[in-house]
Amino acid sequence: MKYSIILTLLCVFISSAQTDTTRVVAIERKIDTITVSEYVDFENSYTIQKQNWLKVNSQLPLNMYGGTMPKVNGIENAVMITAFKKNKFKDFNEFEHIYITGNTFGKPALFSNQHTWYGRNERDFKKIKHGVSSRVFYIFKNKVYHNQFVLLETSTAYLFIHFCSTPETYTENIEKFNIFLNGLSIQ
Repeated sequence: MKYSIILTLLCVFISSAQTDTTRVVAIERKIDTITVSEYVDFENSYTIQKQNWLKVNSQLPLNMYGGTMPKVNGIENAVMITAFKKNKFKDFNEFEHIYITGNTFGKPALFSNQHTWYGRNERDFKKIKHGVSSRVFYIFKNKVYHNQFVLLETSTAYLFIHFCSTPETYTENIEKFNIFLNGLSIQ
C-alpha cells in the first residue's frame, strides 16, 4: 500500500526593499509537487484562493499578486491584484477617480502615462461590497485592451484588481476572472 505524505507549510517572506509588506503563502506539499492553494496578505488584509488555471508570476513586487490565464487562440490574458497603502490616496473616492471615474477619452490615464484612456461603459459601473467594479478600455502600445477593474477597500489598504484582455478574449475569460474574484476574502 502506497502512502502519500501531505505537509502543510506556512512560509513567511519579509522584505523592506520596495515596500513594507509581509507575504504569507499557505502551501500544500505532496511528494515531488508543490501546490499553492491560498495566498494570504496580512499587511493588506486579503486572502485569495489560487485557481488551478492561474500561472502565478512569482517575480512580482510584494504588493502584487497575479499571473496569466491559459492561452485562448495564442493570447494570454492577465489578472493582477495591486495593494496600495491607504495614505497614498486622500480617500477611496480619490482612488476611484484615478483608476476609473476621472479619466478622459483620448488622454493619458491618470494611473499611467503609458496608457491612453479609451472609455468605459456607464452601465457596467457597479457598487459592490467593499468597493466598485467597471469594464474599462485603454490603448497600450497601439493596441486596444478590454479590462475589468475592481477597486476594493480593506481595513488597511486599497486593492486594484485588474483583468486585462484583448477584444477577442474578454468574453471567454471574464468568467475565469469572476471565479478568481469569488476566491477573494477581505479582512
